[in-house]
Amino acid sequence: MSRRDEGGGLRLLFLLPFAPRLDAPHGGGRSLAQLIEPLSRRHRLALLCLRAPDDPPTDEALAARCDVVEEFVQRGVGRTGLERWSRRARLAGALASGRPMWVADTWSDELARRIAELAASWRPDVVQAEFHVMGQYLPVGPPARRIPAVLTEHEPGAAAGAEIARGARWAVRPLMVADAFAWKRFERRVLRSADAVVAFSERDRAVLGQLARHDRLRVIPLTTSLPAEPLDAAGADPPTIVFVGNFIHPPNIGAARRLVDTIFPAVLARHPDSRLELIGDRAPAWLQAGSWPGVTVTGRVPDVTPYLDRAAVVVAPLHTGGGIRVKVLEALAHGKALVASTRAVEGIALTDGRDYLRADGDGAFADAVSLLLGDERRRVELGRAAREWAEVNLGWGVTVAAYEALYAELVVAPPRR
Repeated sequence: MSRRDEGGGLRLLFLLPFAPRLDAPHGGGRSLAQLIEPLSRRHRLALLCLRAPDDPPTDEALAARCDVVEEFVQRGVGRTGLERWSRRARLAGALASGRPMWVADTWSDELARRIAELAASWRPDVVQAEFHVMGQYLPVGPPARRIPAVLTEHEPGAAAGAEIARGARWAVRPLMVADAFAWKRFERRVLRSADAVVAFSERDRAVLGQLARHDRLRVIPLTTSLPAEPLDAAGADPPTIVFVGNFIHPPNIGAARRLVDTIFPAVLARHPDSRLELIGDRAPAWLQAGSWPGVTVTGRVPDVTPYLDRAAVVVAPLHTGGGIRVKVLEALAHGKALVASTRAVEGIALTDGRDYLRADGDGAFADAVSLLLGDERRRVELGRAAREWAEVNLGWGVTVAAYEALYAELVVAPPRR
């Protein structure tokens, strides 16, 4: 019997590609924890997560609110030469069978068995797969008792794969082209395996709709929690530019390269005392080994807040990828002056010149950052406007209500198989 039958909430089974934490080293982990926390107060939750050996576990306070929290080892790149070659062979086999490389890296026989066991014993009302890669575990339950499934597409995989292939170096381009082709086949299939699909923006919904027609393809924008107080809108000395991003995500690598190669050198020529801090886990070897004047690559940090607090400007020069960027939402919520590309703020209803500064080309981006570094009053003005926007538009109430309405629709009138 579900808690819904007892007059309470639903039983929700979440399938996650990493452990959710309110202080996770990447925006995806933080946003998932922030979504799950209010849901856990109204419903019964089970979390099944993949976790890399060097990643922190599920947030302890969050885990205490759930019926079930179990983590399964995600295979990494390998520590020995044999392990790395084994992974390459496994990924090559996946591509040959039409499965993208990230999908292969997130498959676990043990997790698949546990999903089937929980479907029979815990009997969830809805299963929710976060990120397209977790869609490979759908559908859940035998054909006669399929559990209604929600797939949340944080970023359309086929579109991202095609962008990565177009921008890849010639030596790896054939591999990336094969991966992009595999993403198209895989994503079309998993979209059809879900009873409802959630996108974060209208652009993403249109992209997904071109892959597969779906009766329940909904837009529920991503959000973030609002801190009790904003940070220092002016920043501290020396004037510091901050970029935040987990570097396992290719768009963040592209943004970092633009910053160190062209954007920041142009800023440094006008503001010789300025600094650039690149904050995020799993920076590529070339970035860690590089030596650029005024540039610091921090790696994973326990808390990004102190870095944001002393930042004069937060930057997001992204030109690929989809979804809604948690880094942008967090900068706005903290009341920081933000310079971002058009792509970085897609799906977020901001006004250029009031809530942030928009810049796309490297020259325009350097000009906008330099303008703010030289004008503290303008930085403070932008930061205050960003915080005011966040106070009106951010917070999880509307998002949680939208998910609950979708759950009710699936449970009350399950889709025809």
